[in-house]
Amino acid sequence: MEVIGIQPLYIAFQRLSYTFSRLFSSRLNPLYHLGAIAIFLLVIDAISGVYLFFFYSIDPKASHASVEAISQSLLGNIMRGIHRYSSDALILTTIAHMLHVIITDRFRMFRWVAWVTGIATLLIFLAIGISGYILVWDTKAQLLGILTAKFFSFLPIFGDVLMSAFLGSDIKYLGGLFRILLFAHIALTILIVFTLWVHVMRNARPRLIPPKFLYISITLLLIALSILFPAKSDPPANIEKLPFEMSLDWFYFFGYPLLKYLPMSANWVLFLGFFTFLFVFPWLIKGRRNPPAHIDFERCTGCEQCYIDCPYEAITMRSFDNDKKAVLNEEKCAGCGICVGSCSSKAIDISTFPVQSIKERIEKERPSYVAFRCPFSAQIPERKDLLSFTVPCIGAINTLYAEELLDMGLEGLILVSCEYEDCYFREGNKWLEARYRRERRPILRKRVLGGKVLILEAPYVKPIEKEVDEFMRENKTGKEPRIIALEKINYAVATLILAIPTFLFYPLTTHKISFYPTHKSAVVLNFKYRSSPVREAVAKKEGLKHMQPQMAIVKERSPVKVEIISEGRTIYSKTFYPRGLRKDASLFVYEEIFLKPEGKRLRLRLEETAHKDKVKEIEFDIPQKPKESVLITYDDATGSFVVLR
Repeated sequence: MEVIGIQPLYIAFQRLSYTFSRLFSSRLNPLYHLGAIAIFLLVIDAISGVYLFFFYSIDPKASHASVEAISQSLLGNIMRGIHRYSSDALILTTIAHMLHVIITDRFRMFRWVAWVTGIATLLIFLAIGISGYILVWDTKAQLLGILTAKFFSFLPIFGDVLMSAFLGSDIKYLGGLFRILLFAHIALTILIVFTLWVHVMRNARPRLIPPKFLYISITLLLIALSILFPAKSDPPANIEKLPFEMSLDWFYFFGYPLLKYLPMSANWVLFLGFFTFLFVFPWLIKGRRNPPAHIDFERCTGCEQCYIDCPYEAITMRSFDNDKKAVLNEEKCAGCGICVGSCSSKAIDISTFPVQSIKERIEKERPSYVAFRCPFSAQIPERKDLLSFTVPCIGAINTLYAEELLDMGLEGLILVSCEYEDCYFREGNKWLEARYRRERRPILRKRVLGGKVLILEAPYVKPIEKEVDEFMRENKTGKEPRIIALEKINYAVATLILAIPTFLFYPLTTHKISFYPTHKSAVVLNFKYRSSPVREAVAKKEGLKHMQPQMAIVKERSPVKVEIISEGRTIYSKTFYPRGLRKDASLFVYEEIFLKPEGKRLRLRLEETAHKDKVKEIEFDIPQKPKESVLITYDDATGSFVVLR
């Protein structure tokens, strides 16, 4: 039966990853540790965030000053920089990890749980980052809050009320919002622990920590970046002014520029459509999986080695008539055959590795050498007296089968695997090498001349003619198998490669972008207004006297028409409706009107459409400079408009 094979996109990725391995070694290649690097960055981000929390003031009046005060000390400056840049590195690494599992086809079928929880974790990362930026309360935080509020205000459940928290409201209301944001910031960070647990729970031994060289290098580079390019805030926010531009962190705010060019409905369609597409992606592409293994209960001795070695916890141990036996869960089985290589009693087989048929062919053709490879490793060159086979994973080659083949008169056995950290089934090549080095059961017995075995770590894109020819020519009297892998690392070049994306974080987080026309000034209407009743109902006075309603119940309130008039000409007009299912609640007005900074006199007029005699008016001047704003609110206590500049 044919095993799953390598796809063209995977081959392209291998060309890149093999180049990295020649510099980093296959063990330290960062492309093979993206998930572990992301978790390490999350830990750094959390630790630095806890440090900053001790010195942060939740009061919006002091928030910006407290953040700036942190940067005054060397340690505070470094911790703030690490918090900023590790957050950006976290998003970059998470997206790179997502692309990696797509390219290498590790997101479908039995891996769908990891994919779905990974997308959910990415969404949580973005939410944490956005809430963290708002808590700084500089002009970037204010504009970010306004834009985010606009996005959610499209939903009827929110409406325009959200914008008033960031512009023109009493700052005490903003303080309440800050407490909610801080709670969400912390709660979501804790939630990530759960999503990551689900993300890796089907992996027997998930890689949670990258190799020492990688995590030390990444930490030192983040510290250096924080010292050379300290994380800076934008100017402090002014709740009475509309900010026109902000420095954009492209790792977190990549979708915000679309708010400038597309209607809010289109932004929601893109947002929901994109993430829905990501969530269902594993089911959109048809795939083929290897058939599951089969366990012979009669032969199983209950040694537990297959249970220990299975990368996906597809095997469990159960008692039957006081005998412990291995039981396979076919839904979890990846069909890799690693358990076949783990079994000392030959009680497990898989149809994609027909051992008996292979032996019969070898006996018939009588080659001097036999080679096995997995579909993702290098192709075996055609040579006289060399017979090659493809198996689902090189980890399926049990040492007992190797002994049998060598006893049949073979001069040598060649086993070609993926690179050490890039096994398609995670651990096949690791267990293979450990067994043949006599470090893991079932070990290659000492009576077998290990020098007759060549284990070659080589991706599909690597030619291996030279290594194969040398092995076939050389003397094979050594006791230990020969393992060929890329193990040398160029520390200087490897560190430089890691530094390139790290030092791109600064320009990619400080790029200024305007969200409003900078050659104009703004008139912002932001207020709550309780219009007069249109319909009222007189409640029946039933029950105890102190529980009886003392006034009529409002059933509906009047809409209002808001106009801005310049020199007798109406330049803006819109009707607003009360909220609530019965249209009986206060209405919220939020509008941004951009005009030439001419200093003209304007008149704002509010009229209740159901009561033409109820009119509110105020006159004000257009700001005379570009990027300036005038904010108009409404004071319920005085029943009049208030102009803020």
